[in-house]
Amino acid sequence: MAPIQEKRKYVRVKPLENEPIEIHLMGTALLDVLHASDISMGGVGIMAPNHFDEWDMNETVEILVALPGDLADFLAKGVIKQIGKKSKESGVYGVQFTAMGPKGKQDLQVYINRMVRQNRVLN
Repeated sequence: MAPIQEKRKYVRVKPLENEPIEIHLMGTALLDVLHASDISMGGVGIMAPNHFDEWDMNETVEILVALPGDLADFLAKGVIKQIGKKSKESGVYGVQFTAMGPKGKQDLQVYINRMVRQNRVLN
């Protein structure tokens, strides 16, 4: 029997190491500038120091996404949906976008298309 393939609603891409996506999160606690481990039209994976353990699942946060290059920064709202792999130093957090303006959607789609062309798609 073949393994079940996970079907994602959106294509996820991994940013280039020399062109990170900066993520500024504003929730119940003021947070530093973090970097996206991956991003899609549906949300963003964020590498964060473990001192952010006070985050709650389903907490609503405001996000400023700073895309690299010629694309504009944009604001979005999201919900923390996943707290993934952790080490002593850091953890991976998943934030699902719940609201984003039309210009942010447009620029994010341009960015994702660029990363797809560079074979930066995650399965």
